Amino acid sequence: DGRSRGEPYLCIETAPGRRASLIVRGDLVAEESQTPWRLPPEEPLTPVLTIEPAAGAQPGAGAARLVEMAPWYAQNALVHYLSPRGLEQFSGGGWGTRDVCQGPVEMLLALGTLPPLRDLLLRVMANQNPDGDWPQWFMFFERERGIRAGDSHGDIVFWPVLALAQYLLASGDADILETQVPFFDPRSPDAGERAAVWQHLERALRVIDGRRIPGTTLAAYGHGDWNDSLQPADPALRHHMCSAWTVTLSFQALASLARALRSVGRAAQAEPLERQAEAIRGDFQRLLLPDGVLTGYAVFDGATDVRYLLHPRDATTGVRYSSLAMIHAILEDMLTAQQTRAHLEVIARELTGPDGVRLFDRPMPYHGGPQRIFQRAESATFFGREIGLMYMHAHLRWAQALAHVGLAEEFFHALCQADPIAIRAVVPTAAPRQANCYYSSSDAAFADRYQARAQYERVRSGTIALDGGWRVYSSGAGIALALTLRRFLGLTWESRALCIDPVMPAALDGTRVMMSMSGRPLEVTYRVGTAGCGVNEIALNGETLPFTREANPHRRGAARVAAAAVLDRLRRNRNTLAIDLG
Repeated sequence: DGRSRGEPYLCIETAPGRRASLIVRGDLVAEESQTPWRLPPEEPLTPVLTIEPAAGAQPGAGAARLVEMAPWYAQNALVHYLSPRGLEQFSGGGWGTRDVCQGPVEMLLALGTLPPLRDLLLRVMANQNPDGDWPQWFMFFERERGIRAGDSHGDIVFWPVLALAQYLLASGDADILETQVPFFDPRSPDAGERAAVWQHLERALRVIDGRRIPGTTLAAYGHGDWNDSLQPADPALRHHMCSAWTVTLSFQALASLARALRSVGRAAQAEPLERQAEAIRGDFQRLLLPDGVLTGYAVFDGATDVRYLLHPRDATTGVRYSSLAMIHAILEDMLTAQQTRAHLEVIARELTGPDGVRLFDRPMPYHGGPQRIFQRAESATFFGREIGLMYMHAHLRWAQALAHVGLAEEFFHALCQADPIAIRAVVPTAAPRQANCYYSSSDAAFADRYQARAQYERVRSGTIALDGGWRVYSSGAGIALALTLRRFLGLTWESRALCIDPVMPAALDGTRVMMSMSGRPLEVTYRVGTAGCGVNEIALNGETLPFTREANPHRRGAARVAAAAVLDRLRRNRNTLAIDLG
């Protein structure tokens, strides 16, 4: 009745029902911003999923664990997204531009929750520097707006471009491109120059054009790439070295933006981006695949002299293979089908441990003093996170690549390796750990980096424990949730279509999942053949749905069902969706 009884607890009496929920909200400060993109009230974001395993499946099988973990992935992702002072960054923490444009963006896309995603993107745009770049990180809360990084790695400028493209494809919201947003000004939000989001994008594209390896379309390294431990020790390398991973990201961002612009009727603005993307793909093939193996980094000492690092030709670091560049090249179809098969074999042979895919085939040499090429990688004393080589973020992208090429058994196993619930059933050498949170890394329990370098083969042989690393406050939880919903269960809403593309092993034939779609209850049944991917037929409430198929050079691509065809057939009380896979 809204009246307090002065007691330190609250009693709620509900009507009979199968489910009740309570939302507890706490405000750190009063609402400080009256910006036009203020976040509207939303329903709880945590996905409600239940799964009934296929007949004969063992209790506690991997599929049930994944669904059991999904709400915890969502909870961890929400900590990262809404309260950037995560449990292990209690003394402070902000939004990393790279991070917030991955985990939260992919989570919100997977949940089909687009108004908060629009809000997030406009907040990111409002933190763009007037020169067109973004800081490495910035503070979420308005009262701390002056606390932000003074520079950024070479990949940072691409992430807001890519995130905006993904939002446009999912929403069809062309109006966002004309929304007026300020550039960052340390004085106040009202002091900065205001411009349409499209003008923010144009300024970012000029930054991208100005940061190329001379004579090529390859993105220059700048202050670093995704791997924060590999910042260049020699400032000159910022302009003459490139990361194969950042080059792939540049292709992905420009190609995705071009596709998004076409989808909202801006073909004229898409065409130059398409030409740039194809030029990047050409230089990637020409310059970054010596001897048919993708390099991690290339140093251009002149017009024709190229040194390769993290490659079999690398005589400097001793590291021969780098997984992240290979994984993203597979994901973005930068490799031919034959090259993809060859790199899948390299990753399986040289870069895979019992806990998943590792960043390099061996640790970077530890000098403990003057840095030669890379900063933290050569001087950090702790053997964990990127230094320890098993960073779960990269492993999740590996899982995504396996789904893309259609390796259903391997994809499912990779997902289960990231799930901490009953982890020893999948990773026998895993040390005991909290089971309801996302771990950013799997850290081999070496005493120090000298022991790690000398005895690294113990990881593969299973003779050293693997600890759970940094937890909760990470973009990886949102990525893991999105992989569960969009790749494993295979359901993705876009502005004009429902994309259906599950990837699951044949042993899960008959699996049923109870969820909701557009606020209506939905039971999804999977009939899985030997391939474990490639939709044969889709039926909603017993009625076969027509669909078109996306291109995929490795297997049958995703089925696209017109959104209207789905919404017109959804009932209020009970719906069944039957998906038949090859």
